[in-house]
Amino acid sequence: MMWAFAWRNLMTRSMRTALAAIGLTIPVVAFLGMFSVSRGIRELMGSTLGSMQGLIVMSENAPTPIFSDLPADMAKSLRTLPGVGIVGAEVWRIAPPIEGRGGLASTAIGMLARSGAKGHGGLSSMVVIEGQDLAEHLKLKGAVFAMSMLSRERGGGRFLELGDVGKPNVVISTKIAGEYPNSDGSPRRVGQSIRIGNQDFAIVGLYNTGSLVTDVTIVMEIGVARKLMGVPERTVSTFAVEPKDPKDADALIERIEENLRGIRVQKISQFNLTVAAIMGKLEMFLLLAIGLAVLVGGVGIANTMLMSTSERYVEFGVMRTTGWSRWNILALVTAESCLLGLLSGTLGVSLAVALVLVVNRFLQGFVLELDPMLVGIGLVGATAIATVSGLYPAWQASKMTPMEAIRHGGEN
Repeated sequence: MMWAFAWRNLMTRSMRTALAAIGLTIPVVAFLGMFSVSRGIRELMGSTLGSMQGLIVMSENAPTPIFSDLPADMAKSLRTLPGVGIVGAEVWRIAPPIEGRGGLASTAIGMLARSGAKGHGGLSSMVVIEGQDLAEHLKLKGAVFAMSMLSRERGGGRFLELGDVGKPNVVISTKIAGEYPNSDGSPRRVGQSIRIGNQDFAIVGLYNTGSLVTDVTIVMEIGVARKLMGVPERTVSTFAVEPKDPKDADALIERIEENLRGIRVQKISQFNLTVAAIMGKLEMFLLLAIGLAVLVGGVGIANTMLMSTSERYVEFGVMRTTGWSRWNILALVTAESCLLGLLSGTLGVSLAVALVLVVNRFLQGFVLELDPMLVGIGLVGATAIATVSGLYPAWQASKMTPMEAIRHGGEN
């Protein structure tokens, strides 16, 4: 009875109720949207990097391998350290134009303004070249690209071999094969060629890691990559290091950093921890902004309930004379605030779920994560905020005697 009465009171002032609800709906959508993106990124990085083994040695201040430069002869120093098993040199660079499209300039522009063409422009279409020292990389147990090759039955071909040293042979992802199709629109296949820069490369294998993070890589032999990208022989980007004993990884990291200067060593599987730390800081900043929006929304609801109660003083006075107690009036106004919050939360959650479903239809290799716990937090949070915001108006309405309420209502 009380809840039905409270709902009817809200609906008698539908426009005011709608505006107050929208004020709290927007922060709920922002909260759910932010955390769905954050969780999607965490899941993407965790599932991709968590399966990778070994260590990566890169320049101390380089944010990613493509910005790292190390002396090639550092490999000798690494191999002399106790516990080091395999040391594989790598060259990483942003790919030059592929089939006449892309390249560094296009990537930079795409990061600033996403192109409208599906599959092109923006960060997701950036292609990178990885040149591998095949003599060492083929010994690695946790080589992600070699482990992600499609079967021969599915047209996956093979991974690079020692016979590919010095030859323009590449392994590409199914994503790249689809984004740079043949003239008839079909994805490129093993046995065909792909033009990188001003040179044609034979496709010998196709891989699919299922991740946007790694499926943008073209793998080739390190000497071929050096010639293509103009990287001198004395320079590499990173070293893939595999310990003799995987349990010795943490101690080996300390050992390498103590003996070599200007470098940073990290487990490949722990790169997701770096991403998590970055996302944590970003979430904190956005939460502060959302907190301000929630504060504005709460003030809006408090103002709405104050206006509503001030217009109904006579009604409250009459109700008191017919047997309603102060507690009943307090409960009625609080119930109205609670319903207003529940309405805001329901609208916010519905909009957020709809937006996530729509956006996920257009994303490739990345999925926004919106689980039931987040939905529950959004719904309960909006209801709690609105209920708290309505406590003061409810107390104001309940504290007056019947005659005071009728007199104040007459003055208004």
